[in-house]
Amino acid sequence: MSSSRRQPTTVTLREAVTTVCRDRSWWLLCLGYGGAATTLIGLPLAAGFVMESMDNSRRGFPTPLPPWSDPSTRYLAGLLALLIDLTFFVLPAIMGALLSFCVGITLVLSARGPDPTLVILWILLLTTMLPIGLFMSSVAPVARLRFTDEGRIERALSRDVLHWTLRPDVRPTLLRARLVSLPAYLPALGLVGVVIAMIRFTFPGQGLLLLATTWLMMAALVFAHLVVVQIYVATERKLGP
Repeated sequence: MSSSRRQPTTVTLREAVTTVCRDRSWWLLCLGYGGAATTLIGLPLAAGFVMESMDNSRRGFPTPLPPWSDPSTRYLAGLLALLIDLTFFVLPAIMGALLSFCVGITLVLSARGPDPTLVILWILLLTTMLPIGLFMSSVAPVARLRFTDEGRIERALSRDVLHWTLRPDVRPTLLRARLVSLPAYLPALGLVGVVIAMIRFTFPGQGLLLLATTWLMMAALVFAHLVVVQIYVATERKLGP
């Protein structure tokens, strides 16, 4: 983490939102990078935009949203940011799900195995707890902060990051930051629900409306990540080295 001077408190969600919205074109930037993320090919571009905003925030810029510039460098930074998320969230969740599934199938097929319904519930519980635990540990945001600070992806992907987030003197502060950041995801989650609801029905113009709603969902997710950046940068200053 950074060697920044320790701060007495972290920012509130309202302060984080205010900082992001200080840039008058915040909504246009979110829509633009949300549109890029909707194509999936442009997802690293959106992730790179968030990473550059994190770097600006750590440097103390009053308006941390970067302008439209240097897409190739931003795209590469976004790829590395997504690699961090893949390493500390997606892959462990998939591995945990596969392991739970294999153990569950073994129990079901055994001669004196438990009730298959209980096995299924056990699998669902384990596969849900693992990604939630990783998310609440804040290991991915911490790894992104370390990468922004040192510029070395191998350091950001090391086990030291996970060990640091689990330290008794660090864990409560990171958990508090995660809890403060959770409401930032609510607009995107609400739009996810709208997308799911629209898929269940057929009506004229469904495809166009579904595409527009997905675009807004990705834009809301970009905005949420920008807000989360402010919360974790402030948390980094509080924790210090």
